Amino acid sequence: MMKKVLYSALPFCCFFLFVFAVAKTNNADATFRLQTTQNSFTAGTPIALTFATASKTATAHLFVIHSYGKTLLTSQNINGQLVFHIPAIYCIKTGDFSWFLIQNNKTVVSGTFVTTPNNTTPTLLENYLGPPSLLTGTEHFTMMVAIPTDSYDNPKDNNTAVYIKDQFLENITTTEKKTDFFIAWKNIYSRTKSGKMLVSTECNNTASKEFETDIQPSPGKNFTINYSRNHKYADGNQITLLETSIIRDSYGNIVGDGTMVTFQVVTTNDILLKTYAATINGIAIAQILHPDHNETFTVKGYVTGIAESNSIKIDYLALIKTFNYEFTEGNRKITVGPVRSFMNQIVPDGIKVELKIYHKNNLIESKIVETAKGIANFYLLAPFYKEKEYQFEISTLGITQKTAIKKYETN
Repeated sequence: MMKKVLYSALPFCCFFLFVFAVAKTNNADATFRLQTTQNSFTAGTPIALTFATASKTATAHLFVIHSYGKTLLTSQNINGQLVFHIPAIYCIKTGDFSWFLIQNNKTVVSGTFVTTPNNTTPTLLENYLGPPSLLTGTEHFTMMVAIPTDSYDNPKDNNTAVYIKDQFLENITTTEKKTDFFIAWKNIYSRTKSGKMLVSTECNNTASKEFETDIQPSPGKNFTINYSRNHKYADGNQITLLETSIIRDSYGNIVGDGTMVTFQVVTTNDILLKTYAATINGIAIAQILHPDHNETFTVKGYVTGIAESNSIKIDYLALIKTFNYEFTEGNRKITVGPVRSFMNQIVPDGIKVELKIYHKNNLIESKIVETAKGIANFYLLAPFYKEKEYQFEISTLGITQKTAIKKYETN
């Protein structure tokens, strides 16, 4: 009886053992083999990785790492073969790829491949030139940097030839430079003459646009100044012109227009005056007003911190030696003039006349009036000037005359 029961239970035991074996086979990690042998691809071409496996049902994911980003790819098992297509946006960028085939959260196969620049597409050139202006001389330079790329903006391989050209006046210079870390560069030195320099680059029959660098004159050297005027009299009206020689740099180039020149004027009494002028064609012309009294100006020109001129003296002679004045209306009106100039002509309008009022040698007040047709009038109104006597000093054009004591009626 026991044997009969044992024989009847045996088929069921075999069935359960078979089911357990099948389940264990399905859960086991399948073996994958990379079929793609190529490990270098050209940018812009499709990239696919193919894996073979003995199982026609096994699946896996491909994890890809690239400088452009990371992504996880899936694929179907077609008769024991898995094909993973790298996204096109990754295929157009050069660099190193790392990939990991993952099944059941474990890496079963891994590897790397690389994409290189596409040399069959037209070359693109990215250029940078700076600074855009230089000073004359042999120690100043501008730098041209060229970055050649393929049509997908991938830098060309190292040692790619780039031709850097510069033109100045009658001379054209071409220099071959090799790319290093994706760039080719050259220091282009200034010249001793001022002018415009043109720069361009070329790589694989692709030429850049034209770049410009201005070579400007260096700071000017010392210069001389001179003056001119209509006459030498201190009339407080005419203009004296101060003019520099042509200001040049150390290489003989005329300094740029707009170079500011300061003319410093020192009077006999050590009063400092200044006037300014900008150069045009290397010459600066400034103006100073004639003084209104006998004076000597000492003038020197400066380009601040760079150059200076010789020192010159300009003498101005007194316009008059004396002048007339008159008291009227009970000495309440004081008329000065008419004041006459060096040819006995009436002085220009606007000449200042100063009246100082004294009482018992004490200065009470000063008044200033400008001439009109050579005459200046002062009025002493009784309500404001109540003393019985005053004395006056009258000054104009550097000449001072003191009056006698004048009597006044008071209420």
